[in-house]
Amino acid sequence: MSKRRRVAKNSDGGIEAQAYEPVGAAEELFYTHEREVLLAGPAGTGKTRAALEKMFLCMQKYSSMRCLLARKTRVSLTQSALVTLEEKVLPAGHSISRGATRGRRTGYVLENGSELVLGGLDNADRVMSSEYDMILACEATELTLSDWEKLLTRLRHGIMPYHQAVAECNPSHPGHWLNVRANAGLMRRLVSRHEDNPIFFDRQTGLYTLAGQTYRATLERLSGVRRKRLLDGLWAAPEGLVYETFADHIISGSGADEKEFDNAPLACAGLDWGWRDPTAVVVGVLRPDQRLYVVEEFYARRLPLDELAEKIAALLKRWNVERCFADRSRPDLIDHVRRHDAPCEMAPLASIAAGISVVESRLMADKLKIYSSCHHLIQEASEYQYAADESQKAGAAVQPGSDHAMDALRYMLTGMEIMMPSDPAGNSQDPNLPPDAAPSRDAHGRTFVDVWGR
Repeated sequence: MSKRRRVAKNSDGGIEAQAYEPVGAAEELFYTHEREVLLAGPAGTGKTRAALEKMFLCMQKYSSMRCLLARKTRVSLTQSALVTLEEKVLPAGHSISRGATRGRRTGYVLENGSELVLGGLDNADRVMSSEYDMILACEATELTLSDWEKLLTRLRHGIMPYHQAVAECNPSHPGHWLNVRANAGLMRRLVSRHEDNPIFFDRQTGLYTLAGQTYRATLERLSGVRRKRLLDGLWAAPEGLVYETFADHIISGSGADEKEFDNAPLACAGLDWGWRDPTAVVVGVLRPDQRLYVVEEFYARRLPLDELAEKIAALLKRWNVERCFADRSRPDLIDHVRRHDAPCEMAPLASIAAGISVVESRLMADKLKIYSSCHHLIQEASEYQYAADESQKAGAAVQPGSDHAMDALRYMLTGMEIMMPSDPAGNSQDPNLPPDAAPSRDAHGRTFVDVWGR
C-alpha cells in the first residue's frame, strides 16, 4: 500500500504534512472488491477521507476510468466532501483542482483521462445518464433504497477490473434500509473507529492525540440516541419507541419485485389524509400463513384532489386491493377515491391505543413484515415515541408530523382485525376494539374467515 500525503495538526497547533496510511476499516476498504460496501461508524473516524483516497488512487491507476461522487443534493457536497478532497486528499497545487470553484464544479479530470463526476440525487437525470466504474455516496443515510438501486444500475463502465459502490455514513436507526441491506448480506459492512483516524489516534503510542481527546470529549457530552450513534457507532433507536421491535421485522428489497404477490388472494390498505402534512397510504398483502407483508407505500404533499385520488386509485388497483381503510375525518375524499373505481371506506372507530395494540400483537406474533423500500413508514417508526408523561401513554407520538404512515398502518390493521375474528397469535379479538365490531364483509360479501378459514 503506497502512502499518500495527509495534513495533520502538530502539538503546537501548526500544520504538518504526513503520509496517509489507511488502517482498520479504511484499510479493508482499500482492498475489498465487493460491488456494494457500507462504510459506517462514529463521527470523525475518517470515513469520507478513506473513501476519497481510494477513489483518487483508482483514478491514477486505471486510465480513463469514471467515478461518481454523490450526495442527496449537489449543493451539500460543496462544503463537505469537496473540502476533504481538495484540502486533504489531492496533493498541494495539483492541476486537477484548478479552474472552477467548488460550488460551480461539475467534476475533476486527470491527465490520464480519468474523471470524477459530481452529482446530487436532486438532479438524477444527469447522474443516471452516465456510466461509472466506482460510486461514492456520502452521508448515504440521506438516500432512499430507490436512489441506491438507481446508482447501482450505472456501474457498468468497464475500465476497472471490478465495479464498486460505497455508501459512507454515520449510523442511523436500526431499521434503516442500509443496515437492513447489510444485515441481509447484500453489502459488505465495514465498521470504522476513531482509532482508524490518524489525526485523532497515534498508533505508535497507542493513545489519542490532543485533537482526538478534544473531539471525543465533545461526543461524550451528547445524550441519548445521538451519543449511541455518533460516539458508540451503533444503529440505535430512540428510547420510548412505541414499536421497539419494528426494525426486526424489516426485510431488504421491494415487494414489487416479488412474483409470489402477483396473484395474492387478499390485499388491504390503510390511508391517512394530509395536505401540508403528507397523505400516506400503505399496502399490505396477506399470505395463507396469515403473515402480512407491507409491500408498498405512497407519500405525498399538496397534490390537487383529482391527481391525489388518481394516484391512490392506481396504487390500490395495481395490488388488487379489496379493502382500503381510510382516515374517518374526510368522507368527501373517501368518496372521491371511490369515484375513481377504487375501494375506500372509513377505518374502524377505535382509539390510538387500540390500534397500537393490534399492530403490536402482529409484531409479537411475527406476523408482520415490512419491505425496506417503504422508507417513510420505517423512518416514522424509528421516531414514533410515547409521550414523556407516562399518564399520556396512549399512543401519542412525541414528535408531531412523524405519524402519517404509522396512522395508515393502524387503520389497515384495525380494519383487518375486524374482518378477522381472531388475532395472529390465535387469541380472541383485541379487547381494545369496540365489542360490537362484528367481522365486516368485502366487496364479494366475504369475511376474512371466508377467504382464509380459521
